[in-house]
Amino acid sequence: MKTSAAPNVRIEERPTKIGGRHLERLAVVYIRQSSLHQVQHHQESTRLQYSLETMARELGWESGRILVLDEDLGTSGASAAGRQDFQRLLAEVALDHVGIILGVEMSRLARSNKDWHQLLELCARFGTLIADLDGLYDPSLYNDRLLLGLKGTMSEAELHILRQRLLQGKRQKARRGELSKPVPSGYLLQASGEVVLDPDESVQAVVRFVFEQFDRLGTAHGVLRSLVEQGLQIGVRRRSGGDRGALEWHRPHRGMVINMLRNPIYAGAYVYGRRQTDPRRQQPGRPATGRTPLVEPEDWQACVRDRFPAYITWEQFERNQARLKANRKSNSTGAVRSGSALLQGLIRCGRCNLGMFVRYAKYKGRIYPHYVCGQEAAHHGSRLCINISGSCIDQAVTALAIAALAPAALEISLRVRADLEQQRAQQEALWQQRLERARYEAERAARQFKSVEPENRLVARTLERAWEDALRAERDLRESYERHSKQMPQALTPDDVAAIRALATDLPALWNAPTTTPADRRTVLRLLIDHVDISANRESSWTDLVVHWAGGRLTHQRLRRPVHKLVQTGDKDALMATIHDLRRKGFTAGRIAEQLNADGWITPTQHNHFNERLVRMLLHRYGNVPRGPKPPPRDAENAWWLADLARELKMPVVTMYGWVNRGLVQTRWIDGQRAVIADKAELRRLRQLRRKNLMHQARKPSKKT
Repeated sequence: MKTSAAPNVRIEERPTKIGGRHLERLAVVYIRQSSLHQVQHHQESTRLQYSLETMARELGWESGRILVLDEDLGTSGASAAGRQDFQRLLAEVALDHVGIILGVEMSRLARSNKDWHQLLELCARFGTLIADLDGLYDPSLYNDRLLLGLKGTMSEAELHILRQRLLQGKRQKARRGELSKPVPSGYLLQASGEVVLDPDESVQAVVRFVFEQFDRLGTAHGVLRSLVEQGLQIGVRRRSGGDRGALEWHRPHRGMVINMLRNPIYAGAYVYGRRQTDPRRQQPGRPATGRTPLVEPEDWQACVRDRFPAYITWEQFERNQARLKANRKSNSTGAVRSGSALLQGLIRCGRCNLGMFVRYAKYKGRIYPHYVCGQEAAHHGSRLCINISGSCIDQAVTALAIAALAPAALEISLRVRADLEQQRAQQEALWQQRLERARYEAERAARQFKSVEPENRLVARTLERAWEDALRAERDLRESYERHSKQMPQALTPDDVAAIRALATDLPALWNAPTTTPADRRTVLRLLIDHVDISANRESSWTDLVVHWAGGRLTHQRLRRPVHKLVQTGDKDALMATIHDLRRKGFTAGRIAEQLNADGWITPTQHNHFNERLVRMLLHRYGNVPRGPKPPPRDAENAWWLADLARELKMPVVTMYGWVNRGLVQTRWIDGQRAVIADKAELRRLRQLRRKNLMHQARKPSKKT
């Protein structure tokens, strides 16, 4: 590629700028072209650059002192990164090994002012000359340094102009929807540039399955689980190589599902500029780096609707994007998460109008949800705005939701039936397509094996193994289909239809059924309710609910929430007056607790009913009163407490307990205490026994002290 003809050089400048110290050092010929395409098709430029070696000899350098650096051929000069020979050139100049640098023009050395002026500074400090087709320059001289600086500036500006011209043409073509781009799964780019649906029906079926499952489940992870449970793979066409356009089946993963849901091509739209380039994150020499996350649709550089055949409508695409965006935000409704709380993502604080999060607390082995408004506490260090038990709120909103669904019970049953049948038909169609493909692969392998000559065993053995592998894959898939068919519910019988209608008319039973999961309940509530506002006072247990339904209607409800202190209930004085009245009537703490529960009183925490321990604690904390005469046992005729019977017989209670221990009196347990069943005859017997004991004690001699 070298030529003997040297470029024209102004020889009259050589004596004044080239000295002996320059000739003692190296003459470096730097050769670069911006791309491999230029190296292959613009060879005249390459020959011209190699001819600079002859120019160096004419300037006085010996052949052994001439160094040719051509490792940067096919590399852009926009940055020094990735250009090994340019970095070597800087190092050689800094080591004072270079006397002159030769290049066809300054743009061959660098198209960045940063790299160009770095080279000029090193050359000026170590006395290195620079030569091109226009002349010879000494960077240590002011005039030459000024001229070289202007050339570097023009070189960088030329690169910028070329880039802008190409980019504007690219954008204009994109605005017409004619700029060719790779297409995702479910589409095929033909040689003419036309984009059509993938001709393989199974590929189309999987793509439609993805969007239908997302419309039903609402999360990308839920769609991924459905694909894995069904054993489905996503068909992708190869974009390069000798088998370009061949169909490959890839195992689905989360990124693949999200990209399908976010790609507007499935809505039939051509979009350009969904990602932008951030110069701060771009790595030199790597044009594909520095890409930003997806920008908002209003920031797209081009959007042409109805450009391609669509799988979904544009309205459905926008709903999907809003749903994906809501799933990523913590203060929005988001996706259906795990946990027992039914209103996660739907509940807001009526005081600060901010979303509330769910916090779970464990008490006596059970986990209770709490709705907490902690935005002000987290950002400003103030107190928690609201911390309210989730169970009572969930129960109240559930009752309202069931009441709202009651008029549409029949329609719900019909939709459930249609949805079940649609899911079953869709799964069956996907399985049949997979079986058909496996059968085709086996038959194709058989045809290939039968078409080869039997004597050609080198080829026949390979085709025979391929045939066996295809038959084995078909057998495994059929066995999986049979297992799936046994697990999949059969077609609905008349009894199943009647059961669905019965459950639809009894919504509370369906809602509380063990087979209805909290995720199912949350999904139903999200369809009915937009959000719920809660307003509560820390000093009171009363809570105001405002349910905002999806249709725009509002429902107001007032309820009691669990609190920690009795004074917060607002019924402290009435409750203690009732306890004191029962105490004066002779009721024990246990009997008082039973009576309070029977009268409908609720504890402050609402976790448990009143019990003996709680009543004693309330009497101790808020004041006790003397207990009155104990009332007779309930639900037992002629029943006497031991103390009351002892008082009737005019004897000590201790003596009565002695009679009980000796078996003289028969007792039974009533309300957790011993009681005696004594009618008139039994009372006469006990009085006689008491007189005999008194007479015996009178005849008994007293001890002398």
